Amino acid sequence: MKRTNIDRDWHFIRSWKPSYFYMLTMGAETVHLPHDFTIETDPTADSKASRESGFYEGGVGCYTKHLDIPADWENARVMLEIDGAYRNAEVVLNGHQIVKQHNGYFPFHADLTPYLNFGEQNRVTIAVNNEAPNGTRWYTGTGIYRHVDLLVSPEVHLAPWSIFFHTQRVDEDGTAYCMAEITVENRTAKTVVEYINFELEKDGSKVSSGRVPVSIPPLGKTTGRVPLVVENAAIWDTESPQLYTAKATLDNGDSDETTVGIRMVTVDTKHGLRLNGRTVKLKGGCVHSDNGIIGAVSLFDAEYRKLKLLKDSGYNAIRCAHNPPSRDMLDACDQLGLLVINEAFDCWKGRDANYTSDYHLMFDSQWKTDLEYMMKRDRNHPSIIMWSTGNEIYERNGLSGGYALSAEIADLVRQFDPTRLVTCAIPSTFNGLDDHDSGRMLKECQELVAAGKFDESTQNMNTPFAKSIWGPRTEPFAAPLDVVGYNYIEDRYEEDGVNYPNRIICGQESFAKRIDVIWDLVERLPYVIGDFTWTAFDYIGEAGLGQTVYLDEEEAKEVSVAQGVPITFPWRTAFCGDFDICGFTRPQLHYRRIVWGSVETYIAAGVPANENKQEIAFRWAWPECYEAWNYEGYEGHQVSVAVYSRADEVELMLNGKSIGIQPAGKANRYTAAFKLEYQPGTLVAISRTNGKEVSRSEIVTTGKVAAIRLVTDKQTLNADGNSLAYITVELVDEQGRVVPFEDKLLKAAVTGVANLAGFGTGLPTSTENYTKGEFTSWLGKCLAVLRSDITTGEAVLRVEADGISPAEIKIQIN
Repeated sequence: MKRTNIDRDWHFIRSWKPSYFYMLTMGAETVHLPHDFTIETDPTADSKASRESGFYEGGVGCYTKHLDIPADWENARVMLEIDGAYRNAEVVLNGHQIVKQHNGYFPFHADLTPYLNFGEQNRVTIAVNNEAPNGTRWYTGTGIYRHVDLLVSPEVHLAPWSIFFHTQRVDEDGTAYCMAEITVENRTAKTVVEYINFELEKDGSKVSSGRVPVSIPPLGKTTGRVPLVVENAAIWDTESPQLYTAKATLDNGDSDETTVGIRMVTVDTKHGLRLNGRTVKLKGGCVHSDNGIIGAVSLFDAEYRKLKLLKDSGYNAIRCAHNPPSRDMLDACDQLGLLVINEAFDCWKGRDANYTSDYHLMFDSQWKTDLEYMMKRDRNHPSIIMWSTGNEIYERNGLSGGYALSAEIADLVRQFDPTRLVTCAIPSTFNGLDDHDSGRMLKECQELVAAGKFDESTQNMNTPFAKSIWGPRTEPFAAPLDVVGYNYIEDRYEEDGVNYPNRIICGQESFAKRIDVIWDLVERLPYVIGDFTWTAFDYIGEAGLGQTVYLDEEEAKEVSVAQGVPITFPWRTAFCGDFDICGFTRPQLHYRRIVWGSVETYIAAGVPANENKQEIAFRWAWPECYEAWNYEGYEGHQVSVAVYSRADEVELMLNGKSIGIQPAGKANRYTAAFKLEYQPGTLVAISRTNGKEVSRSEIVTTGKVAAIRLVTDKQTLNADGNSLAYITVELVDEQGRVVPFEDKLLKAAVTGVANLAGFGTGLPTSTENYTKGEFTSWLGKCLAVLRSDITTGEAVLRVEADGISPAEIKIQIN
């Protein structure tokens, strides 16, 4: 199929009127896809979706584009490929309803052929409706937030996503034996015999090829198989992600191509997960679909930057939580060498709690089609090692035929791709039980609360009774899986290794503050193949999941240990990521890096105002601490300082004077703890093992803000309308040091051939808008995202604040 991107110049209106008549009077704006119109709005305290969406509202909208369809396409098949539109999308052509797609995360096709006017202009409208509240558990954005392509092909043609390439084995001499399966469709009323020509290329040179005929029945499709031998194969691996181009061409000229990789993935209880014969422990993180201050918009540069930050920090795997990602995200994983758990569903038929209008309403009628769309689009990505059939599924304990449905979905996954592992994430039995078991568990939980024994282990209803039934209730659900995902129940790893000796376990959600305990289990137990933290990157929605507050003794008495401090507006982000939504690091990332093996030293200074107060924190939270030493007004006050280090011991020095030496390393949870009186100056931590310095770190009291500094990740962008530059705005003192707690209202403007796609910070509580070019800095920083135009030239970002000289930076658009 000939593929043409049509992201540019759509007419958009915030209204649900996908008919011709609204075109006559509408006040449409011109937008370029991918586009998220919710991020352009202000969050409000009375949002119906409340904290789950970060206090944003959804909405409705129509995108319209006029396509000039040549007369000579009359015998062609013409389709749209929409990579994602949130949600309840309807495609209308010249007034005809073409297709509906309820789930906003799955790609889908719209066949325009039957209703096209050839040789004329045709109106395509894609309407989205995300108005119903309680549709999901996090910020989704609203709109056509991924790419749209126009596909054109002859009547006998390669199917969309026609190629399925996979590796059968790789010999010790480096010879790879692969298989290419290519599907051909016939839109005529006659049986047709057509030849498929297949080539595998590396860096533009052919390395293997084959040719096979297929007979395609009328209005049907047939798959041809081409076995391939690749000598001296370049293997895709996390450290060397080698990629090939697979091309299929019919004798009638129709063609298709995709990027593929040669690699082998196996799993067993003795060796764990092996990639190309090498045991790999998954250093993973869960990643939501939004891209921080630019909202749900998915562009390759945004996905690549986010994932490269993870890879450079020691991650080797991500879990797409909890829905299919964009094609750009998977392309970035392929290029970076990140392993992927590609997740299909966040719910099946049942749904607990408040999500009254989500996918469970249409699961029965949609899941097979949606799963096919996802897997056929994604199954050539070498980065994908597992398909996840769901997350914390309500039917996991057998309700509503859950055991049979688990097997049915796993069987369909293997039908589309028998080469990868199948998994599903299973938590404690906090829901999904029948009334008898739910009643007993609730009563036991209430008794624990009354006895003052309610703690983190029981917050998710993981009571003694719940623990006792978890195994027998979930075993039939887990039986069809190759890898069983455990969410927040690492305390079962060793026990279940005995109870289920053939089971492969992967921690698919865990708390950041327990990574040292969890990683010890992962390293010791071969059948536990890795861990995925919640979460690697912060996200909008589930606001306050990582909230930590410090209360006086009397205030703390008023707080329920079971419920914590209520989350209220203007909380916006979950605030539980190793990176904030701008991609700036948080202390927990450095702790994780050290647990994984980094020899760095990291100083996490507490806040003097929090001393002698009770910490109330959700389980996803991290103590409030900063890599900063600016506490003016607290001279002489006590402050706690934690130093993260895997060395034997850490010495802390303030202004050249030793505060003391404390043990660190694994035996002390990689943390040396100090208390000292705050004085401005220089705080230095020195890590030593066997008396020898391993590494050191220092933090310094800075001066006042004297200037704005702009630091860009790119000097040039492509003039394609989709390239992004990420520019960090820093408030610095006269010596060029970032000033952490003297924040200012910043104003940003872009002139030239780019636009300001986003401007904001990772502050989890804010009423400011990410798209208006005004935002208050946080910890001395702000982030500007520039999106290129399709015109070459220069773009200039100017940032100013009261009392400081403005700063400018130029980006070339080529």
